[in-house]
Amino acid sequence: MLSNDTTDSIYILNAGSAQSEHDRLNLQHHLFNDMMQNDLLPPHIATSLSSSPTPPKVLEIATGTGIWLSEIAKTLSPDAELVGLDFDTSKFPAPSSLAPNITLRQANMFEPFPSDLLGEFDVVNIRLIIFALKDGYGTNLVKNLMTLLKPGGYIVWAETGPVSAHVESGKSLTP
Repeated sequence: MLSNDTTDSIYILNAGSAQSEHDRLNLQHHLFNDMMQNDLLPPHIATSLSSSPTPPKVLEIATGTGIWLSEIAKTLSPDAELVGLDFDTSKFPAPSSLAPNITLRQANMFEPFPSDLLGEFDVVNIRLIIFALKDGYGTNLVKNLMTLLKPGGYIVWAETGPVSAHVESGKSLTP
């Protein structure tokens, strides 16, 4: 559901003016990037993408302002395909300010993704989304994210702070 009304959002930080949210998301990106020593992707995944014989396809969930995609675009070949998804498009920059290989689209990560995205991506990046998860949503979200991956693709999920997860023995996350 596309909404800028925080009463409808399960994401508790989606509040404030559009500019203050834009600034918060970009600052959050820079702070997280500093913590990660400017590694936008784990080195083994970045190496895999740069050595691939085919142009890499990377998708970001909860892309916000698209800043992570803009940064990763500088590290990949110009023919890489970069897609950002978010339920709230109000923070998307003007398409003319993005690299030509970046596309931003509306989608809800808790609902099935459009069929043209399924099985298409080498990497799905998601980070700092823990505050958008209600109890019990995690496993279904992972299953949903996995539908986006090519065989052998990677989900890169990064969070900060005290996070705990429980995976039940014998339960598969395969969609």
